[in-house]
Amino acid sequence: MKQQYSPKLQQVLLDVQRQFAYDTLRLEDYALGELAEVLLDFAEDVRANIGLWAAYERYNVDFFGTPLPFMGEAPMSEPIQGIHPARVRHLLWITYPEFLEGALLSPAHRDMTRVADAAATFLSEIPESAWERSEWKSYLQTSNRYGWEVKRKLVRVGCQSYMFRLPFGHYRAEHGREGSEIEVTDDFICQECTRWSGLGVIDILAGVLDISEDDRKDLRSWYERHASFYEVLAVGRDAMRVLNVITDQPYQIRTGGRVPFKRRQMLFGSLVPWRGDWYWSGAQRSWDDARRMNVEELRADMKRRSSQIVCRFSKEYEAQVRRLTATYHDRMMAYFGKDLIRYPDGLTMAADWQKEMEYLWGLESKETVDDMVKEHGLVNRRPSMNLPKKLLEDDSGLGVFINPDEGKEIFPHFDLLSGALQRKGRDLTDEEASCIRGFFESPAISPRFVRRMIQEHGDESIKTAFLLGNQPPAYWLDFVLRTHKGMYYRKRYPSLSAV
Repeated sequence: MKQQYSPKLQQVLLDVQRQFAYDTLRLEDYALGELAEVLLDFAEDVRANIGLWAAYERYNVDFFGTPLPFMGEAPMSEPIQGIHPARVRHLLWITYPEFLEGALLSPAHRDMTRVADAAATFLSEIPESAWERSEWKSYLQTSNRYGWEVKRKLVRVGCQSYMFRLPFGHYRAEHGREGSEIEVTDDFICQECTRWSGLGVIDILAGVLDISEDDRKDLRSWYERHASFYEVLAVGRDAMRVLNVITDQPYQIRTGGRVPFKRRQMLFGSLVPWRGDWYWSGAQRSWDDARRMNVEELRADMKRRSSQIVCRFSKEYEAQVRRLTATYHDRMMAYFGKDLIRYPDGLTMAADWQKEMEYLWGLESKETVDDMVKEHGLVNRRPSMNLPKKLLEDDSGLGVFINPDEGKEIFPHFDLLSGALQRKGRDLTDEEASCIRGFFESPAISPRFVRRMIQEHGDESIKTAFLLGNQPPAYWLDFVLRTHKGMYYRKRYPSLSAV
């Protein structure tokens, strides 16, 4: 079907592009070809009722009260049907930045509306018979009994669907050197949040499959993969038993075929739940004899380096870390007296943090301090202050927010950000608008920090920086936060470790 209609749609897009008022959305021929295929796949989804777009609209209604944020307030009593121009316009609004290296677009961009109208007309005129035999629909309606069946669908949706294949390509290009193709793919499909209202592949697939609510909850939890060291206890024909050596918890893993592991091996890998069993997710590393591994050292190292991961599979450790985080927050607030601190430069910040550390250690008993000094080999009876050189040399003004859930959050160029917000949306420079967007786009900055700055200075400049107009819909901030900080809307764990 694509081979028949793709060249024609590409020509339609090219004809519209010649009429553009601006150069913002102009694409090279190869990109126009890719965009045509994205639009055709979208049309197949909507016309054949595959379910990807329908799931996306349902999530949007739950999040924002509308199926198409910024594209109209269609009441759900009269849902949008078919290849509606508003649907195509929203698709283009999310997709164009994938071709244009993150270009910022107004949802009301005139040229984007032209493309949407022309594409919607073309796609609506394709005969119904073209969508009758959808291979995508047939595949997604196959069995979901076993975890590997769901995983194969997850890989296909994440790597090949019109919603995710472009974001996946960019993710793979950015992270390809950090691991194998299997590991990078698994990270993207299980944990990455995207411009689709902050949703990930696991969320969309969970909204498509014909499964129970319990299954849906399990699938959407796969971002919390149990990544740990496992000792192989037993291997059967289609299953194996392992022991998580960090917590001494046993797992029954369904394998569905020959198992390439043997008893007493040590494995490092990730597990996800499905219908009462566990399944491997991604790649595994192995060592021949678990008895030769120093388990105590592994435990200490994982809690120190990967505390948030250990919290996923150890409720006892999670409770311990949360108690410790709450105590530290109370003590930081007692020292600073406020939750938002501004420093002129990194050295001043480091000096203040050193005083804070001395204050915190002064609250501990001598016995506790002695134990910590001995355990960690602290020569000066204090932990060393290890801050990145770039941060220490920063003189742009640093903002530090004390988040009760996340700890300290640091934003350089804080003076520029504060000044930009104080302009109330008037006469923003390009540098100021870019700084505001960087504040939102930084994965180290939480929605709570954003809302704290809005409480301090208002939100008018944010609307201007994101080209949302003077009176965007009431949900605009939630949408921008979810789009750029989707990971904060999943369950999160404190970054502190308790070793």
